[in-house]
Amino acid sequence: MAWDHASNANIYINMRKLTPELLDHLPHNDPGARRSRRDLRRINFFMGNERWIMSMIPNTGRPITEIGAGDGHLLFRIVNQHPDSAIVAYDLAPRPLRLPARADWKQGDLFSQAPPQTGGTLIANLFLHHFDEPQLRELGKWMGAFDTLIINEPLRAGLPLLMAKLAAPFIDPITRHDMRVSIEAGFISGELATWLDLRKQGFHVIETTDWRGALRLYCKKLK
Repeated sequence: MAWDHASNANIYINMRKLTPELLDHLPHNDPGARRSRRDLRRINFFMGNERWIMSMIPNTGRPITEIGAGDGHLLFRIVNQHPDSAIVAYDLAPRPLRLPARADWKQGDLFSQAPPQTGGTLIANLFLHHFDEPQLRELGKWMGAFDTLIINEPLRAGLPLLMAKLAAPFIDPITRHDMRVSIEAGFISGELATWLDLRKQGFHVIETTDWRGALRLYCKKLK
């Protein structure tokens, strides 16, 4: 099942291009990095990314895991709205200040760490586009331990690139660079689920796209 606002295939950018993002190579407390993270929060709000993710999290009390949790902005919302769930987050960045103690923060390379053994829900927001196809296949194996996957990534298409250009005067130069390369490293319909081997691992995949530039996967493990 797929609902596709970007159904006209000629808007897609055929070749995926991976370019290092500036924010990934700055110290966490760098002033430019702080400005760029503020920009990212505004962009996430405009795109409705966090609203969509929060609306999709099952309210079952099962564990919730976020990979690529960044500054913890989304994680704070998850902690507050799911008080009965065990919560764990993974990122290269240090644990955010004031993050409630019940949230477990694992700092370091995700590929060197085992997934939680408790299953539950996995969330990835604007994270997977950093990786090439072999790395995505490895991450797909890592994701196989979960019952539910909620994934939001950049849609690799012309309209999001145009909107990024229009936003350029209003955002930090770091964000300006990283928005463009994030879209170029994003995904078109069908790519991400295939590279993660989700169906082979027993997931039912629902994929949608949004005209503002998001490609979204909601996946449930078949019994």
